[in-house]
Amino acid sequence: MQLQTSATQIDYYPEGTGKRYVKRTIWHPGSDTEMVTFATCVKSDMVYDVNNYIANGAEVTDFNLDKMPQSEYMPMSC
Repeated sequence: MQLQTSATQIDYYPEGTGKRYVKRTIWHPGSDTEMVTFATCVKSDMVYDVNNYIANGAEVTDFNLDKMPQSEYMPMSC
């Protein structure tokens, strides 16, 4: 799922069986000061966050059905 607010673009990409998601937040998308952060969350946290974003005026702009490309984000493993 992709959400757009006035200052951020938030993407959730499913991982594995859909119980975990990679959250990518782009602060000030398209500007010279663009900053990107990544986080991993479980489905219940994703649903809670999405409901809060929508309640605060965010718009759903796209649906991410595939995993995040490894060229963009590869978490460290133990």
